[in-house]
This record gives sequence, C-alpha cells and structure tokens, in this order.
Amino acid sequence: MSDFLRNRDIATEILSRLSTKELGSARCVSKAWNSFISDPAFLRIHSQRWTCPSALFFVIRERSGAGFRSYFHVKKAIYIGLHDSSSKGQESLFRFLPERVVLMASSNGILCCRGMVPSVRIKNCDPDGEPRLELHFMIYVCNPATREWVAFEPLRTGNSSVAFEPVRISSVAQYFGFTFYPNGFLANTTKPCFKLVGIQNSKTLSNSYSFVIYLSVTKEWKTSEEVLCCDYTINQNKVISVGHMFHWLTMAHYMITFDVEKELSAVIKLPGPELESVECLGNSEGYLHCVTANLTEIQVWILKDYCKPEWTLKHKLDLVEFCRGHTELNHLLPRLERREPETDTGVNLVALAFHEEILCMLVKPEKLFSYSFNTRKLSSHCTAFAVDDYFQRYPAIPYSDSLTSINVPEGDQTSGANSNGI
Repeated sequence: MSDFLRNRDIATEILSRLSTKELGSARCVSKAWNSFISDPAFLRIHSQRWTCPSALFFVIRERSGAGFRSYFHVKKAIYIGLHDSSSKGQESLFRFLPERVVLMASSNGILCCRGMVPSVRIKNCDPDGEPRLELHFMIYVCNPATREWVAFEPLRTGNSSVAFEPVRISSVAQYFGFTFYPNGFLANTTKPCFKLVGIQNSKTLSNSYSFVIYLSVTKEWKTSEEVLCCDYTINQNKVISVGHMFHWLTMAHYMITFDVEKELSAVIKLPGPELESVECLGNSEGYLHCVTANLTEIQVWILKDYCKPEWTLKHKLDLVEFCRGHTELNHLLPRLERREPETDTGVNLVALAFHEEILCMLVKPEKLFSYSFNTRKLSSHCTAFAVDDYFQRYPAIPYSDSLTSINVPEGDQTSGANSNGI
C-alpha cells in the first residue's frame, strides 16, 4: 500500500477527492499514510477542493426562567449532515472538551465556542455598597474532526447589566467574530492561525462601539484605537467573517464592518428595501453575500467593494416558480399564490444560511433543504428537532469539516490530536 504514495502527485489527486471522514479512516492504514494525509501541503489542497458546507450547526436554546436566570438558557448544538442523513446532538459533538460549551462560529473547518457555565468572581463593591460579580466564559477553538483544541479567557472588559443583580459580563464572549487562516495570514509564514474580534459598547463615548482583537500567534488580546459612532443595536450571534473583514448585523437595515488588518470600521446599508427581511449573511467565492426575502422571492446579493458599498443582485428565486418546480415544496403553493403573509404558526420557508453557492432553507416546522445555485439541485435533509414555541432559533452555522491542525503551540492546554471526530 505504501507504493501508492511514492508518486505524490497521483496520490494527492486521488486522496484529495475523499471526504474528511474517509481520510480519517485512511490515516489508520499505516504510519506512512497517516504522515502523508497529515502533511499541511496535502491538507491545503484538500481544503481548497472541499469548500462546500458538509453540515449545518443549529444552536437552539430552551427558555428557562426570567431575570438573571434567563441569561443562562440551556443551549444545545445540533449537527445536521448535508451529504448524508447524520444528525448528532450536543453530547457527542463536544465531549472531547473539558466542559459544556455554546457554539459561536465556524471558519474553514474550525469551530469557536464559549463555555456554557461562567466562573464567578466577587470584585470590590460598587459606590452604593453592593457587591459586584464578574462572570468570565472560557473561549475554545477546536477541530471536531481531530479533537484538537485550545482554550483561553476573553478580555476582561465590557459590561452588560443583568436584571435585578449587579453583574459584569465580558461582552467579548457574546458578540465576537472568528476567522481561521489554514495557510496563515502573514507573508513570511504559512502556519495555521486564527483571529477573534469582539465588539462592545465604548466606555468613553455614548452611542459608539470599540473593538478588541485576539491573535493566536501572540496569544494576546489587544484593544483597537478604532471607535465607531453608531447607535444601532447588535443582532446577537449574527456575525460573519470574510477574509480580513468582520460583519455584524444590527437590528436596523444596516451592518457594522471591521477591517482587522487596517483596524477600520464602517456602517453599511443592507441591500433591498428596508421593509424586506434580511435573512442572513454568507460567504461565497471570497465575497460577502446577503440573503433577503419578501412574500414573492428570495434574493442573494454580493458586495465586492467596501469603499463603494454597492450591492449587486446575484441570484433571484421566484418562490411560486421555485416551489412548482420541486414536488417537495408543492404544499407551499396555496399560500404563496394567495400572497398571504407568513406567520409564526404557519408553514413557511426561511433562508437559514448561504455558503459557497449553497442556500440552506427551513420549511417549518422540521423540513430542512439545501439548494445549489451551481447545479440547480434541491436536497432534503434529516432534522432531529422542530422549531416551535419552546425554542428560539439562532442562525444556522455552515460547517466544512477538515483535518487541518489549529497549530497549537507546545505547552498550551490542548487534547491530543485524534482521528474520526465528527
């Protein structure tokens, strides 16, 4: 079997067409195969070939009380495979981590999570004599396919009030973006690395935001000098990174952007009329995309130039024609043809995520579909939960599994690499 690896070009061409799961099994053939598949040069080629999402993560939370306790909802991650009928829950997904976690973001096969239960520290009393508690959530960056992980604390800045009890919470653990560079981001190195960018209310100016940055190369947080004057409220967990640009949706028809290289921020108007619903932001072909919807169609817009932020319409789906062309969606036609407004209790179609020309949609209460704009193919997928009145739906997080190492330096807290994770 080792003779097969002597011609590296042929072996790379063949093995790079295997899925991550199949490669995980192939690594067990011999030490030579494991060494070949683990080589960063091979993994780089494999990740470039497998860019389409292999799964969706749903982070759902069950309401549990009010006031202070309402902050600590029971949050669970559901894994839905897009290439097979697999569906996994929280316990099997992250059991290699030292504590229960909440999934926050995904980038190039690497996941970013925060601890579910914070550590509580009692600090000095407030001027009014009340004790103040500080809650700190650990942040985890991990690869479920290799079970490699690293943990670190968020920057201890920012605060948000919780009902009826004075508590300080690191807002970095609530509103941060994450991006992973499998080939490095510096000109003189190709080692994998990652960055986190947190956005928080400025301490010095009202109606403004400041930014903090974590670099895995230095293993340190830094506070950017950039301050953005903006009174729009951040839409929790609706953040996406594309290259060196980070984007946060707001509760208005605008998004906040931050260039992590130049450390410059901006507010950009979203495409379409303000009455249209902005379903999600997405990353495809290296550009930011925005999915909007109304009663008659779903539109996919692309933004190529941040200096002249003009959105260009890239795809448009007429919902009536789209549902007529796919028997799985024919039951939506009566409402669409009557142009009835969607309601929370009715059956409707919701765009959940867009990644590499794949649009993922949910037909309530429990039908999940993905549609490829390249092949014009609609696929149905298994779901293990229903979105009902007991759950609040967070944005779906596209995931492309990878065997790429997160390049944890020796001495850092991490588990040993292992094959056959997800």
